[in-house]
Amino acid sequence: MFGLPLRRRRGLLVAGVLASQLAAHAGSASDRGHGVTAAAGPSLPRWELAQAEGDHAAHHPAASGSAADAASRPQGPAGAGAGMQPGGDMSGMMGGMGGMMGRPRKEFYPALMDMPALSVDQRSRLEAQARQRISSEADRLAGAEMDLRHAIAGDDIAAADQASRRLRDSLNAVQSGVSALRSLHEGKPPPQIAQAWFRSQMNLPPRRDTADGDDSAPGVSWFHVTTMALLVLFSLAMLAVYVARMRRANALVERLTRAAVAPVAAAPLVSAPVTGAPARQAEATFSAPPIGRDEPVRSWKGPLRICAIYQETPNVKTFRLQAPGGGAIPFAFLPGQFLTYAIEIDGQTVRRSYTIVSSAAQTAYVETTIKREDGGLLSDYMHGHLKQGDLIEVAGPSGAFTFTGAEADNVVLIGGGVGITPLMAAIRYLSDIAWTGQIYLVYGAQTTEQFIFRDELEYLQRRMSNLHVAATMVRTAGTSWMGSEGQITAEFLTQAVPDLAGRRVHLCGPPGMMEALRKTLVGLGVPREQIKTEAFGPARGAAPPPVRSVGDVHMPDSGADGRGAAAIGPATAKVRFARSGKVAALPPDKSVLEVAEAAGVSIDYSCRVGVCGVCKTHLLQGNVTMEVQDALTADERTNGLILACQARSVGDLVVEA
Repeated sequence: MFGLPLRRRRGLLVAGVLASQLAAHAGSASDRGHGVTAAAGPSLPRWELAQAEGDHAAHHPAASGSAADAASRPQGPAGAGAGMQPGGDMSGMMGGMGGMMGRPRKEFYPALMDMPALSVDQRSRLEAQARQRISSEADRLAGAEMDLRHAIAGDDIAAADQASRRLRDSLNAVQSGVSALRSLHEGKPPPQIAQAWFRSQMNLPPRRDTADGDDSAPGVSWFHVTTMALLVLFSLAMLAVYVARMRRANALVERLTRAAVAPVAAAPLVSAPVTGAPARQAEATFSAPPIGRDEPVRSWKGPLRICAIYQETPNVKTFRLQAPGGGAIPFAFLPGQFLTYAIEIDGQTVRRSYTIVSSAAQTAYVETTIKREDGGLLSDYMHGHLKQGDLIEVAGPSGAFTFTGAEADNVVLIGGGVGITPLMAAIRYLSDIAWTGQIYLVYGAQTTEQFIFRDELEYLQRRMSNLHVAATMVRTAGTSWMGSEGQITAEFLTQAVPDLAGRRVHLCGPPGMMEALRKTLVGLGVPREQIKTEAFGPARGAAPPPVRSVGDVHMPDSGADGRGAAAIGPATAKVRFARSGKVAALPPDKSVLEVAEAAGVSIDYSCRVGVCGVCKTHLLQGNVTMEVQDALTADERTNGLILACQARSVGDLVVEA
C-alpha cells in the first residue's frame, strides 16, 4: 500500500467505498429478515475489502491525532454507516490489515463482478451515504488544513507531517465519495464499473461503448483489422509457396525414380525409330495416338559426354554417355525409346536417331549401339572421329516402341541385325526389375561375327530362368556355330516359342525382314493388334513403272499381270521449295527432307522416322506417299501437312519451305 503511487491508492480507496456500498446493500438485500449480520458468513471477504480506508488508517495511528479524535471520527459508508455492527469494525480493520500484510483476500475486481444489478432504491441509498461521507470527510479536510498551517507557522515539522498525512487521507476519502457518485449517476451495472476501474488501474485506454451502452464486448480497431488481414494474406501466400515447392519436389522425385519402376499404365505403342542406321523408318501397321501428345516421359535437350566406347562387332560400337558434370543423367526414359544426335559435319548440322540400349533402371549413364553403315554420314563420323571425353548434343528421349512389363505378362522379341537394340534394352530392364514373366528372344544375323551382344545374352540366359534365346545365322561356313542356320521361318518360330498365337510380339529389323515375318506371324494365328513393329534402314519410296514405246506414245509397262512393276528408277520429277525459291530433282527413293538437305533448304527435323512431327510442312501442289505418318492428325492431313522425312513422290511437288 505504501509503495503504490497516489493515483493507485486513490483508486483503491474509491474501490473500497464503492465496494462497501454495493456489498452492504447486496448483503442487506439477501440477509434481510434473517437476522444475519453483514460482517459474518460468506460475505466476510467483501467486508474486509470494504475496510480499505480503515485498514489504511490503521497503519497510521498518529495521523488521526489522539485516540479520542480517532474514536470521534464519523464513519462513512465504509464503516458502521454502511451497515456494520459496532463489534465488526475491528474485525474488518484486522481483516484489511491481514490483506495488506500478504494474507489472501478477495480483490475488488472479482467481488464487484459477482454483485447483482442494483435497484433504483438501492442506488438512492448508496448515493445518500456517499454524500454523507463527502460531507464528513470535508470537515476533516478543513481541520487537517488548519493543523497544517499552525504546524508550519510554529516550525513543528513532525506535526506538519502528521497534518499533511491527515489532509491526504481526507482528500482521498472525498475523492472516493465523488467517484462513487459519478459511477452511480452513469447508471452502469457493477460488473461494467469493475471493468472500467480495472482498466484504469492497469493504465489501459478506456473501451469505447457499444451501441447498447455495454462496453464489455471486446473492441476492435481498424489497426487490428488491418493487421489481421495482412497476417492472413501473408499466411495464404506462404501456404501457396509451400504447395508449389512440394509439387515441384514431387515432380522431381517422380522424374528421377520413374525409370526404376514399371509404369502403372503404358501409353499405346506406335511405330518408332530404333538404333542401327540413320534415316530409319517406322512401320505404320496399326493405329495409335501420335507420339508427343501421350508421351510417357518429358523430352530433354543438351550436351552429354562420351565416357566410354565399346566395340561390339567389327562394324558396331556402343557409345556410353553421361552428364558432363557427373551424377545422374538429366532425363528419364523407357526401354525402347531413342535419342536424336546433332553433330556438325563440314559446317552442316546432321541429326540422326539411335535407340537407347542401356537399361531404363540405370540412371548413371545411357548407351546407344550404332552400326557403321556404308554411306552413313553420321554413323561413319561417330565411328571414325568421336572419342572418349567428347561432348555431343542430344535431344530426347522419344519413341513409343517400348515394353516395360506392364503391357503383358509375357513377350516375344524378334529382331534381325542391329534391330536387336530396342529388344536388348527391354531385356536388360526386365532383368533389373526382376520381372517374372516369360521372355522369348528370336534373333537372326548374317554371320556369327555379326551376332551383337552374344556374350551378354549367354550370361543373362544363365542368370534369368525366364529368358529363352533362339538364334539363327544365315551363313556359318568357317565358324564353330552349332545352332540353327538360315532365315527365321515359321517352323523356327513355332519351335522357339510355344503357344505363339497367344503372346504379344515385338518385331524389329530391316524392312524386308519385317514384311515377311509379319505375314508369317499372322499366318501362325498371331492377331495383328498383338504385333508391334519398328523398322530401320532406308524406306522404300514410290517408283514409276518402267515404260515401253508404242509408236510415239510412252505407256507404262503393266507386265504379265497387268499391274505396274515396282522398280526404283532415276529421278523423273522435281520439287520446288516455295519460300526459298529453289528447285531440285526428286528421285523416287529420296524423301523431301533428303532432297531439301542436298539443295541447302532448311527444314527442321529430329527423329527422321515420322513420329516426332518436327519436320511438318505444307504440301502446296502434288501428291506424296508416306510410309509412316503417326505424327500427323487427321485434320493436319486434310489441311495438306506432310512429314518431309517420309514424303516421296514420282510426280512434281511444290512444298512450303
